[in-house]
This record gives sequence, structure tokens and C-alpha cells, in this order.
Amino acid sequence: MGFRQIGFKIAVAVDINKVASETFKINFPETVVLNQNITTLSGRDLLKAAGTDSGDNIILLGCPPCQGYSTARRAGQRLSEPRNMLVFEFARIIREIKPKFFIMENVPGLANGIGKEIFSQVIRKIKSAGYSNYAYKVIDTADYGVPQRRKRLLFIGTNDSKITISLPAPTNADTNSNKGLLKPWNTVKDAISDLPSIHAGEKHSKDKMHASANLSELNIKRLKSTPKNGGSRNSWPDELVLECHKNVNGYKDIYGRMRWDSPSPTITGGCCMLSKGRFGHPEQNRAISLREAARLQTFPDNFIFSGNFGDIASQIGNAVPPLLTRRIGYLIQRLCKNSRLPDRNFIHSSLSISISP
Repeated sequence: MGFRQIGFKIAVAVDINKVASETFKINFPETVVLNQNITTLSGRDLLKAAGTDSGDNIILLGCPPCQGYSTARRAGQRLSEPRNMLVFEFARIIREIKPKFFIMENVPGLANGIGKEIFSQVIRKIKSAGYSNYAYKVIDTADYGVPQRRKRLLFIGTNDSKITISLPAPTNADTNSNKGLLKPWNTVKDAISDLPSIHAGEKHSKDKMHASANLSELNIKRLKSTPKNGGSRNSWPDELVLECHKNVNGYKDIYGRMRWDSPSPTITGGCCMLSKGRFGHPEQNRAISLREAARLQTFPDNFIFSGNFGDIASQIGNAVPPLLTRRIGYLIQRLCKNSRLPDRNFIHSSLSISISP
């Protein structure tokens, strides 16, 4: 989305998830959308779908599944996650297409956690394919204007020796550490404060995306006992505390409220559920709505999501914030001044896998 907003053509998209593919077709009608498993597709298949036989004018964007490298999962789950190996499919597609640029986004754990050895193998494979010119770094999306604290690995490379690869420069900074050189972080208030008030379980009559999950009477009592603007479950009376939380110090964000004057916490696939993180509205006694989650991910209000409530929340949480991708797109445009990329065509290959619970 961010790349198209600044003039790039989205040639091809790949996703195994049917609902995500439907969303892509609705919003990118000019794009060839392949609802397939990436392991069944070759680089030649993708180039043919893009209407070209060369990767010279191609930028490959990939988001291999990151669940296996996420610190949000238990160590045993991370080690046994079968999707861990799909990052090698991204390396394979690079070798087969030989794009002018590749851009990969993933969780920090791929580069400096449990996935470190796998990431080293991926780099070796990419370098052997002629991509020794690369850069990677763990960044926080709040530093790029996204009203959300979301740490992610950015990995960018090219096979053009005339280009000096860099990563996009931050545009925003924490007010407490900023010396006035950059704009302050954007906040939850900046993103959602103009939206009308709704109750838990309600859908606004003029915006079907401004809908919040239903809550039990007990959970509404819990929210009423949670201080507004950043409060947590630590303020609950004993009779409201869940049994599973009574002897546990961790998971302190669960059932908490967001703060108006700060970026939101990381938006995940469970972003509209109180039990999944600090996803309570700063003031209203409900979890954030789908519209609020989409705005915190910087989706424009005219972006259309396919599927039911859970499908939409999952797509929003799994996405790369469009504002961040726009910042990356601007960087690529600047780098292209030193290269020949006349049509700015590229393949968006979203190598994401969704498994129903």
C-alpha cells in the first residue's frame, strides 16, 4: 500500500491465505493475485505473471512468516514452528528472479534471537546469488511516524554495485530523548481521538469497521476498575482478578488501556481482544475497534478488508504499516537515481502463511 501511494506499480502478490488474497484483489484490482503456497511457485512463474522475463525492473517485497521467531511465543513453540523454514523460500525467489532490489520485514528475533543462525544461512544464500550489497537493522516504527511501538527487522539489498544501500532515516523521535531535530512520535490521540464513541459489541452505523468486540459483564466491570489513559489490571479489586493472574508477575499489559499521549503497543492479530494485550481504549470501556487498529497501523480509511471480525483483525495485525513502507519506498526512489529503473515496476510477494486455530 505504501509503495503504491507514491507511484510504484504492484505487479504480483502471493499469499496462501484466501481471505487476505481477497482483500488484496479488492484494493489492488490491477495486480495479479496468486492465492497459492509459495513453495509451489517458481521465480519464472512470478515473472510471467508480471509480464516480464527479467528481474531488472523488479523490487521484491517479502514478509516470510515470523511466528517462529517471535518472543511472544514460548521457546518450545518457536523451536518447533514449521513455518520457520519459509524464510528460505524468500531467498530462493531472490535467486530465481534476480530483482533489482529486495526488501524483507520480519520480527527482531530472526536477526538477533532464536532465528539468528537461520538468518545467517539466508544471508549466505543471498550473497552467493550476487547480493553482497545489503543492510539490515531492527527499527521501531514509531521512529517513522507510525503511532505504534513496533520493533521490526528491515533487510534491504541490491545486485547493483553502483548503489550504496542504506536504511530509511528516522523521521520522528521520543520527546524525552529528542533534541528537537525530529518530530515527536505520533500518538494514539493523533490517530483515533476523532472517532465517535461506541460501546463494547457495537458497530457504528456509518462505519462498519468502527466495531468493537463484545464483552461480558464481568470484563466490563474489570475495565471500569482500570484507570483511564494507561491503567492496568493491577488496580483491580481481588474479586475481579483472574485466577491465572493471581500468582503471576508477567503479561502485565493484558486487559490494560492504551495511553492517549503515547504510541500504541504493537498491534497484533489479537489487537481487538482485551485478553491479548494492552488493547483497551484509553477512556471507553471496551477494546479498540477494527477501525482504530487499522489507523494505528496507518491504513487509510478507504482501505477495504475482506472477511469476518477475526479475519480483519488478523490481517491488520499481520500487516507492515503502510506509512513505514512509504518511507522505504521514498528511499528506493532516491537509490534508483543511481540506477536504471525506468518503469518502477515490482512484484509484491507476501510470503505469509495463516493457519486456522
